[in-house]
Amino acid sequence: MKTVHQLLNELCDCFERKGHLVTSSLLAPLTEKEIEAKCSSWFPTEIPTAIKDLYTWKGGQEHDGWEEEYPFWFRDMSFISLEQAETEYRSMNQFYGVDNTLEHDGVLLKDCFPFAAFNGGWFVIPASKHKWSNSFDEPVICIFQGIDLYYHSIDKMVKTSIECVQYPTWTTEDPDIPEDVEMKIWKKYNPGIFGE
Repeated sequence: MKTVHQLLNELCDCFERKGHLVTSSLLAPLTEKEIEAKCSSWFPTEIPTAIKDLYTWKGGQEHDGWEEEYPFWFRDMSFISLEQAETEYRSMNQFYGVDNTLEHDGVLLKDCFPFAAFNGGWFVIPASKHKWSNSFDEPVICIFQGIDLYYHSIDKMVKTSIECVQYPTWTTEDPDIPEDVEMKIWKKYNPGIFGE
């Protein structure tokens, strides 16, 4: 079984083979202590293991998806730095309510750690109980015009991304694949999310 770091390296290689040159813009990996130190002033609870797995691989990208020439995409969200994660965290909680202790759709937003963002949307990992807790410890949740379960875990998200980027029609200029193909790949790694 591949580790999250191995899967992320594989995704990186997939991007590079398609001419989507992400390697040079990925920030250096961080230690767990560095991650905790950078986040202790703004994230109110223990940092999820999946977040530590991501940022001990690479530190995200310095610029967001609009500014980065080759964003490191997880579907349609780009991998952000911890500095940007703080900004996105505050924006997410402000946008979804003045009282960020409120639970929205069974998810406590103040305990959700954003690791990818684009155009007012976020991929987050919850650090506290949530409505999917009985099935998944650290799922990837999408917050964009609602709060939805997108992937069972970080590794399932990366496996889904690898197969999508490998699809012949995925290019740097047009990083989309046919919707039915994407859905088939998505369900392969994340069964049960779409009510099948």
